[in-house]
Amino acid sequence: MPKTNSGFLGVAAALLAMSFVAGFFTALFNIGPSNELLHIFKLRWELNQALLYIAAWAPAVLLVASAIAMESSSASDGFAGEAYRIMAPALALALIVSLFYLLIVPGLEERKNRYESQSQLFNESLKKAEAAKKAGKYDEAERYLQVCATVDQLDKGYETLNNAVRSMIIQERSQRESSAPPTDSIQADDKAWLAGNRFYLEALDARAAGRFFDAHYLAKRSAAIYSKRPEVMRLVDETWRDLQRLGPSAEAEAEAKVYKRKLDGYTRFQEGDYLEAYRIYLELAAENPDDEETKTYLARSTEGLSSIAFFLEELNTAFSRSGGKQFSISLAGTGSSLAVISASRATASENAVYFSDLSLSISGDTRVILSAPYARLHGNTLILRAIDRLKPHLVWEPDYEAGKVAGDPGFAITVPFTQEDAELALILSGAPEDIPLIVLVTGSYKTQTPAPEKTQTPKLEKTRTLGIAKAQRLGIDTKPLLAELGARAAYPFAVIMLVLIGAGLGVRFKPREPIGSLNRYLTAPILVALALAPLKLTGSVETIIANAFATWIPVSAFLPAWLGFMGACVVASLLVAARIAGRTLK
Repeated sequence: MPKTNSGFLGVAAALLAMSFVAGFFTALFNIGPSNELLHIFKLRWELNQALLYIAAWAPAVLLVASAIAMESSSASDGFAGEAYRIMAPALALALIVSLFYLLIVPGLEERKNRYESQSQLFNESLKKAEAAKKAGKYDEAERYLQVCATVDQLDKGYETLNNAVRSMIIQERSQRESSAPPTDSIQADDKAWLAGNRFYLEALDARAAGRFFDAHYLAKRSAAIYSKRPEVMRLVDETWRDLQRLGPSAEAEAEAKVYKRKLDGYTRFQEGDYLEAYRIYLELAAENPDDEETKTYLARSTEGLSSIAFFLEELNTAFSRSGGKQFSISLAGTGSSLAVISASRATASENAVYFSDLSLSISGDTRVILSAPYARLHGNTLILRAIDRLKPHLVWEPDYEAGKVAGDPGFAITVPFTQEDAELALILSGAPEDIPLIVLVTGSYKTQTPAPEKTQTPKLEKTRTLGIAKAQRLGIDTKPLLAELGARAAYPFAVIMLVLIGAGLGVRFKPREPIGSLNRYLTAPILVALALAPLKLTGSVETIIANAFATWIPVSAFLPAWLGFMGACVVASLLVAARIAGRTLK
């Protein structure tokens, strides 16, 4: 039985290890995209790059390892016999490398791009926050800093700017609260001041006479007419304290005030004013977090609010995980209707798709044109109102150019596309190398959600059918997707062809004297480096052919036609390898 140990695996393993080290140091000294990376991402980005270099250089490694192993072989039974000794371990390694490229590399590409996009998002938001601070727009600066915080809260630049902005906000609020126009600056002919002053003087007389109810009533009337006088506001407070001394205890009054606020919140909740109800119950919860009624109606008002708004922290959390992508789809409906939606950034979470700087245009029977700073898509309901959870007075609402219905605030609308459409567009409109292989090949992917707590096992929710063909419906160019599918499908065939060609070259240029192990390992990296440029040129030719197939072959027939073509190339490479070796197949 012929001996199958050819030294191929040892050479290939050594070259792959060298490729990782060389790739890591290449990424380490790459001042290009890594220059803008955040410090927390740099090491992970460099490791990702090193693994991607392995995938890119692996075909050249297999070519050289095959040639060196063949030329070092001592067998003498012709090309077929010597190729057998190489092909057994070479095909096994080619399979491993191909699986790595097909299944792992897309995830590595996605992670690398995410590190870059999150760093870009952080840096842009920090610059905008700095500009807003210089312009005195501290609330706007705080909003950009919230975006930065979802990416990296330990960055020194963020900490410095965030502390400065918070300090300015506190200082500005203190100035607003303490500033009040002096009494002598008010003109004597100011009718409001004169009317308020009359009630103020009457309140002073009533207080002096011991008529505290009248005094408080008259002081409140004065404040209602002209509220800029601090002495009037003081009189309101003082007469109220006078009434407290006459009436129930302070504890009873406090309970009555809390009950009144609860009642006000409940009334707002019943009327469907969920935002105001949420504001009231949030304040009550801050004062007494253990109150059961407050907790109950805070949760209910939050649930009701979710039908017309969403919390900005949901969007920030979603973007902190992916960084987001630029988004655009165009969907043709029945007749002449057309829906076009675009956003500067969009990302998908478990339950929704979130958008930043959204523009929506729907033509046809229903005409809608609007823009919104933030939006959330769940099912086919687009929510266009965002609220700060801890500062519910901060609200971001849509701006309608056309299509707003009278009496409807337009915070939530039904759109002619779904969450699945948006998720599909996000997957297929990103970098083609990021797209999972299963989406390109089978046109489907599956999502899982946790089962009920009693089982605690994954439960299949549903299967969403995607695929390159659907990209046309969303207005996405399918040619780059088909070209990427062709490149993925060609990779396993390419490594097999290179192993065969390498074996032929090894036989052709086999030296008369055996090559020492030291010389073998010293010359192998040089040969790999020399092979990279020709293989890159060959890859460009392959891309041209794949683009031609994508242009001329229907989407449904692309993969079978491409696989058939690559199979023919493998057969041709086998014949070429035998001809290079100068022998005939036995």
